[in-house]
Amino acid sequence: MAPAFEPARLDDIDDLLRLYRRAHGANYPIAMGTDPEVMAAEIEARGTTWLVWRDENRVVASITGHIEHEDRLGKIAGLVVDPAAQGGGIAHHAVGQITGRMLATGDVDSVYGTARTIHIAPQRVCLRNGFHALGLVPNLFKHAKRETMALLAKHRDGVLEQRAEVHKVPKQLEKLVTATHRTIGLPHLPEFVEGADLPEAEPSRLEIVEAPQFVQRHFEHTINDPARRFYPLHKPNVLLADEQGEYQIYGHLNRHDGYCTIFGATPNPQTIIPHLAGVIDTLTGMGAPHVETLVPLHEFDELSALLAFGFLPVALYPAMRRDGDRYHDYVVMVHTPQPPDFRGLTIDEAFRPFTEQYIELWTQKFLNTNGVFRA
Repeated sequence: MAPAFEPARLDDIDDLLRLYRRAHGANYPIAMGTDPEVMAAEIEARGTTWLVWRDENRVVASITGHIEHEDRLGKIAGLVVDPAAQGGGIAHHAVGQITGRMLATGDVDSVYGTARTIHIAPQRVCLRNGFHALGLVPNLFKHAKRETMALLAKHRDGVLEQRAEVHKVPKQLEKLVTATHRTIGLPHLPEFVEGADLPEAEPSRLEIVEAPQFVQRHFEHTINDPARRFYPLHKPNVLLADEQGEYQIYGHLNRHDGYCTIFGATPNPQTIIPHLAGVIDTLTGMGAPHVETLVPLHEFDELSALLAFGFLPVALYPAMRRDGDRYHDYVVMVHTPQPPDFRGLTIDEAFRPFTEQYIELWTQKFLNTNGVFRA
C-alpha cells in the first residue's frame, strides 16, 4: 500500500530539522532544511506545497513543490527520506503524489525538477514517475563544489501537442533538439541552419546595482512584454548598466553558488551581445563565473549570437511558456570557464545524448584540432 503523504504542519518543523540532519548531516547548507523561520514561512506560503509522510507520528519523508502561478510552472525540490526508511519506494511515491497534486490544480502546465548526478536514484525516481530527461547543466557551483545537475520535467496531458512550430534553429542545436523530440515522441523537426558570426566587440564600463527590491521594481516597471520577463521561480536581484545609458541587464546573482542567471536586457537582448565579454568579466569578478540564460527556441538570431560568443546549449525545455493557445520551447544556454568534467557522474541512459552533445560542442568551440585550448 502506498504511503499517504499529507501537508506539513508548523509543529512538524522540529521533526523536519532532525530528518534533514539524519539524511544530510550537520553541515547541510539549505535553509529549507536548517532554518526554522524559513521553513515556517514556506509551509504557510501560497505557492508552496510541502508534503510529509509520518510513521507512528514521526516524519520520515518530506518533499516540497513550488508553483509560479503567473508562468504556470511548478518545481519539485527538497526530497528527503530517513536513511532507515530508504529502499522501500517512499521516494517514488513522494514524487508521484506531489507532482499529481500540482498538475491536478489546473494552475500549472508542467512541473520540473533537478537531480544531482552523483547518485542515479533521484533521476530514476523522476523518470519512473513520467518525467522526461531534458538535459544536463554542467559545472554549476553548488555550495563551493562544482556539480552537474540533471533537468527533468513532466507535462499536463495535452500540453505537448500544442507546441508552437519552430521553422529554423542554429545547426549547433541539432543534436539537442533531435534528442528532445525523440524523447517526447513528437516527429516535427525544424531546419538546422548555420548561425551568424559574433558581431565586433564593443568595450564598455558597467555600473552595478545590488538592491533586490529596487531591481525587481525597476524590472517590472521597465519590461512589460511577458515573453521577455519570463524566468520562472527566479527574481532579479542585480542590475548591470553601462555608463552611457545604452543598455541595462537584469539578473539573479548567487555568489554562494557562484552563478548568475541573466533575465533579459533593455532595449532588447540583442543589444548586449557586443558587450558580453565585459558582462562575463564583471560577473566573474563578482564571484559568478557560471552564467546562464533562457532563450526561446524560435529566437534564431539571439541563439546564434550567444553560440558564437561561447554560450552552449545544455537543455531544451519543450512547451515551457504558454502564449495564448500555444506553448513555446526554451533553450538553457550556459557560459562556464570550466571544461566538461563528467568523471564520477552516475547518469541514467536517458541523459546520454545530452552528455555527448555538450562534450562535442565544447570541444568544437574551445579546442583546436591538436587538442590545445583556443584563446
